[in-house]
Amino acid sequence: MQQGMMQGPVGPTPVPVPTAQAAAAAGQQLAPQQKKPRRRVLTSLTLQIFIFFGAWWDVFYYVLNILVFVYKGVQLPYPKRNFDMEFCFSWLWILIEVPRLFLESKGNKTESAGPIFFSFFLALPILGMYVYFVAFQTYVLKIDQILNGAALAFIGLQLIFGLIAAIRFLMTARFQA
Repeated sequence: MQQGMMQGPVGPTPVPVPTAQAAAAAGQQLAPQQKKPRRRVLTSLTLQIFIFFGAWWDVFYYVLNILVFVYKGVQLPYPKRNFDMEFCFSWLWILIEVPRLFLESKGNKTESAGPIFFSFFLALPILGMYVYFVAFQTYVLKIDQILNGAALAFIGLQLIFGLIAAIRFLMTARFQA
């Protein structure tokens, strides 16, 4: 039988549970309710904002980057081998960037440093590609410099705030044990 129920002639009937006001009026005291200890939230809102807007920037970047490559392939005397390699870098970039953002977001939301550090490892080839696209590709247009400069800024800020969050997660876990 459930708490607060009595067996009546027709079945269970509810028993009124005293409220704090009713107990005070009757001169009785209720047992104090135990409060759950509050746990401090450690996730970084700033990091999550940069991950969110960085993901939208990546969509914009990817579409524009492909359009710029199509323009270069049609309008400029691009060596076939170089064009193929640089175009493949764009596809490789998206295969690495999506899991990197996912891991950094997951690490932030679950307050785990491991996925954040793994996302740092995945950021290394992405940083290399951005530097290649801004300085070493066959034809570097002004739009390439702008796109890759903004992308470097996003990934740099994500790395900085990710490192701060990971250190905070590790320090808190260390002192709680």
